[in-house]
Amino acid sequence: MAWRYGVRLGVAAVALLAAGAAQAYEIAPHRAVYRMALAKATSGSGIANAEGAMALEWGESCEGWTVEQRYRLRLGYAQGGESDVAVSFATYEAKDGSGYRFFIERARPGDVPENISGRAVRTDKGVRADFEAPEAVTLDLPLEVLFPTQHSISILDAAEAGRKFVSGMVFDGNEVEEATEITALIGKPIPAPAEGDVLLRRPSWPVRLAFFGPDGAPGGLPDYEMGIRLYDNGIVTEMKLDYGDFVVNATLDTLEALPKPGC
Repeated sequence: MAWRYGVRLGVAAVALLAAGAAQAYEIAPHRAVYRMALAKATSGSGIANAEGAMALEWGESCEGWTVEQRYRLRLGYAQGGESDVAVSFATYEAKDGSGYRFFIERARPGDVPENISGRAVRTDKGVRADFEAPEAVTLDLPLEVLFPTQHSISILDAAEAGRKFVSGMVFDGNEVEEATEITALIGKPIPAPAEGDVLLRRPSWPVRLAFFGPDGAPGGLPDYEMGIRLYDNGIVTEMKLDYGDFVVNATLDTLEALPKPGC
């Protein structure tokens, strides 16, 4: 159970940390570190504590966005024992939405690391996703499927326009499976603070995301949910990972601006 919880955290967070350069808002490439801790757990969850950290470096080139992220999450159980998962991944997405590359490694102490890698290409007929590892698999996805950056653009566009809801089918390569449906409920805008880190003196919104796997029943419950505070420059300062029977908070610890390309 803990393996599944840890697996999807990274890509889910990163999907909200990039957007297109042609937008009215100014996106900020950055390096960030988050602290992770248990917020609450039901009596039946079996979870006694959770702790970890996430480090993210999100960069920009003239043609695309690069993301490198590492995180480690340790869960302690009420009946004793613990599980420990470490995940690292690197992705590249073309700004015009034409291509996406991904490499993900998951590891637990004593186990052989699991690697997933491949690329996806958009054509005028749809999206072709070619996995290279753990084995060669090709998926033909509908034309309306979004890559993570494109989905992020749709959320920021909706927030800027005052819309409250946006939904999309997103392919991130995190599993050898079809695209995931992600719905976003956008709250009231929070005015820019007058003090603090210059990167965070920006307007922001509370956003609630629900993730529905390809095997879920139509109209069913999401696999999990996430609450975030999203700034108009793409930075996320607060994340609340809600798995139903327990919740993990990820809070921004350090933040550093990265250079923008001189295109």
